[in-house]
Amino acid sequence: MIVDTSFVLDVIDDVEAAVTKEQELEAESVPLVIPAMTVLELYIGVGKVANTLEERQAVEAVLDSYPLVEMTPSISRRAGRLLGEHMAEADEGEGPGIGKGDAAVAATALERDEPVLAGDGHFGNIPGVTLEPYR
Repeated sequence: MIVDTSFVLDVIDDVEAAVTKEQELEAESVPLVIPAMTVLELYIGVGKVANTLEERQAVEAVLDSYPLVEMTPSISRRAGRLLGEHMAEADEGEGPGIGKGDAAVAATALERDEPVLAGDGHFGNIPGVTLEPYR
């Protein structure tokens, strides 16, 4: 199962729904993986708001607990197509409804044929992507 940034942040913040979902999936032996884009987004946050060593270590501890899925050329191409298609379908003056990060996470899920574990609904609008909500 592909782990989105929203889930990792909620685990770090000890949000009950996220921690409970993580425990349930672990008990069911469902493998969780972190896409490279999630790592990038988390480290943007570290650089922007992690003011203490403890905050940085909390992010690193969660990242170290899951295997990483590299951003392959195939995932990059698929993410670009997804974002481009959403941009083409958007009404004039409106955004595409997903950003580069969500497109990359969605493309990772599509490449691996796995659902996305996320706390927001962004992935529900992407054809072929299965959202695994926890809140």
